[in-house]
Amino acid sequence: MANQQRNLAPESIFKRFWTSAIAFLNQLREKETWQTVWHWGLWRTIPKRRRILKRIQELQPLHANAPPEMRALRDEVFSKSCLELKRPEQEQILLDTLTHVHQPLGFEQIFFAAIYPVLLKRDMVVIPMTTETPHRLDVEIGYLGHNEDYFFWVLEIDSTKRLTLNTPLNPRIEARDDKRYTIYSLGSSGLVDTDFAEYAEQWLLDSPRLTIALPLLAAAYADQWILNARLYLAHILTDLKKRNYKVTAMVIPDFERERLSLLRRLSLDRLRKRQLLSERRNR
Repeated sequence: MANQQRNLAPESIFKRFWTSAIAFLNQLREKETWQTVWHWGLWRTIPKRRRILKRIQELQPLHANAPPEMRALRDEVFSKSCLELKRPEQEQILLDTLTHVHQPLGFEQIFFAAIYPVLLKRDMVVIPMTTETPHRLDVEIGYLGHNEDYFFWVLEIDSTKRLTLNTPLNPRIEARDDKRYTIYSLGSSGLVDTDFAEYAEQWLLDSPRLTIALPLLAAAYADQWILNARLYLAHILTDLKKRNYKVTAMVIPDFERERLSLLRRLSLDRLRKRQLLSERRNR
């Protein structure tokens, strides 16, 4: 019996080693694995790293009920978003916005950090709003509309509510002074179905090794969060574009509406003349 156990032990160790080696080689064949390793190595060599690390340290601690791996994931998404920003003051604005959350769970900060570079590329400004509701981030997002006039919409990102790519939008319209604006109340947890445990299984990591590999694992996991958050933002922007005229035109005076209508007609006339000239030249 003892001899059988001695024979089984080496076989079991060899089998586990062989399975791990095959899985590791399969991972190396995946393009995403090399991208993760590349970004992980690049992050540790770029000059901006020290400044971004300093800002990460200024992020507030997460609530005690937050998942243990959420801090590494939040920091990774924050750093990736900061790498996309061109100026240090933009990084500071993002940091100041994220620190407005009362008792953060991490999901709300991850969602907004992921979409912040996209908002800047669309020439939108971000103004954090104070709220006493825990685990929620309220943000006013402004843009210049008709006649260089300021319009805005609001995001209410709640970590206690679930959100998937198929979650329907349920916006509401409110008024502030002479402006009507749209409020999008969203969840933020569940935007990525795969959890850290499943990622650990893919990488064949048990609990002790998971702690060591957490930075590399968070880098791979963060990319999926950023992608899904920006996909959902695209749904919001599409909805906002559809209702934009209805929301903003209500506060435009009649003479301004007529002026804009005249400008559109003149633009159409110029376009038609260009098309006629082009057709004559081609004859």
